[in-house]
This record gives sequence, structure tokens and C-alpha cells, in this order.
Amino acid sequence: MAASTDRLDRIEALVERNSEAIQHNSEAIQHNSEAIQKLTEETKELSIRFAAYQQASQWVVNLAFGLLAIATMTTIVTAVVR
Repeated sequence: MAASTDRLDRIEALVERNSEAIQHNSEAIQHNSEAIQKLTEETKELSIRFAAYQQASQWVVNLAFGLLAIATMTTIVTAVVR
């Protein structure tokens, strides 16, 4: 009878430890889920910023080429007219 009581005590201790481990893992999973959500939101924000930067850079390049074309045409027209 004492052997079965010892065995039941060990089983009870194991169940309690497993329950605590499950609780700890559940908290870790919740923490990781929140961290992933935050990173997802930051990624979206960075993606929007990058798209705006890329668009602005394209506008600057187009403006530079337009100014070069106008300067070139002005130089040619001035040379032809004189």
C-alpha cells in the first residue's frame, strides 16, 4: 500500500510540474504572439515609408532629367539662333 501511495505522490508531483510548465509555455506563447503582432505593424509602417521614399526619389530623378533636357535644348536653340 505504501508503494502505491508513493507512486501516486510521484505522479501527482509530475502532473503539477507539467501543469506549471504548460502555464509558463502559455505565457511565453502569448508574449511571442504580441511581439509578432508589433513587428508586423512596424513592418507595415516601414513598407509605407519605403514606398513614399521610393516615389519621392523617382520624382527627383525625373525632375533632374527634365532640367537636363531643358538646359540642353536651351543651349542648342541659343547656339542655332546666334
